[in-house]
Amino acid sequence: MLAVLAMLFSVCTVAGCEVQDMGSLSDLSKPYTGVYACEKMTLGGEDVLGDFSYVRLELERGGDFTLSWRQDGSESTWEGGYEVDLGVGTITLTAKEGGRTASRTYRMEEGAILIDENFLGRPFFAEFKQ
Repeated sequence: MLAVLAMLFSVCTVAGCEVQDMGSLSDLSKPYTGVYACEKMTLGGEDVLGDFSYVRLELERGGDFTLSWRQDGSESTWEGGYEVDLGVGTITLTAKEGGRTASRTYRMEEGAILIDENFLGRPFFAEFKQ
C-alpha cells in the first residue's frame, strides 16, 4: 500500500511555490490553510484507508505543504509546494522526484481536497477534509 501513496504523492516533494495574484479577501485570509485528514481512500473501488493509522496533508500559509502518513508502525512524509485557485476551485501540488518536477491539479469542493488518479489501470480516489 505504501507504493500507492508513493505513486499518488510522487508529485509532492518540492518546496517553494507561492500563491500568486492574491487580490480578494478570501485569498488574503487563506481559509484553505491548515491540516486535512484523509477520510476516504479507495483503489479500484476497494477501501484502502484502513491500511494506514493516519494520512494527513498540511497546507502552510507560505505555499508549502507536508503530506504525512503512518503505516505498519513507521511514519513517512513528502514535502512540496502548492497553489490554490479559489475562483476555479482547484489546488495544484508541485513536487520533484528524481531529476524531474511534476505538477498535478485537483479539485477543491466544500472545504475538501479530492484526488482522482489512475494507478496501473485502476481508479484511485482520496478525500482530505479539515
